[in-house]
Amino acid sequence: AQAVAGPRGLVSPPPPTTPGSQAPPPPPPRGVSLSIAPSPMQAAAGSIFSVAINVAGAKDLGAVPVQISYDPKLLQLMNIANGDLLSRDGQAVALVHREDPPGLLQANATRPPNVAGIQGDGTVFVLTLMAKAKGETQISITRPGARNGAMQPLPAVGSAMSVSIR
Repeated sequence: AQAVAGPRGLVSPPPPTTPGSQAPPPPPPRGVSLSIAPSPMQAAAGSIFSVAINVAGAKDLGAVPVQISYDPKLLQLMNIANGDLLSRDGQAVALVHREDPPGLLQANATRPPNVAGIQGDGTVFVLTLMAKAKGETQISITRPGARNGAMQPLPAVGSAMSVSIR
């Protein structure tokens, strides 16, 4: 291709294009990762212990709706509380939860409306459980969820942890 004279002097022709030579699509947004700590866990039958539901890789995180499952024959939920991640900048965080049926916990921690989401890693929930009987079991984040500050869904992945009750 040669430059040609135009009304404003020499003008270069546009670069040649070939079909399918568009820029590759951007990579999909990286989601948040939800994990349970400490893992693995050991507890004595009859004891009460706590585990944290942690988030890693949060960008503009406004809410964390999750479903957590566990064996109600071996574990009993005593309490659920907010962790520090969503309130790190001083915002109040609403926590709603229900356990229906036993062993299936629905929980959602949400920042106030019209507030930007939080970034970083940290604890979203703290579960307090009682080890009811001896055995091996798991606590699983069976339906991980995350929403941004505008309450739009974000990609999220969950995990599980093993609990050994002696």
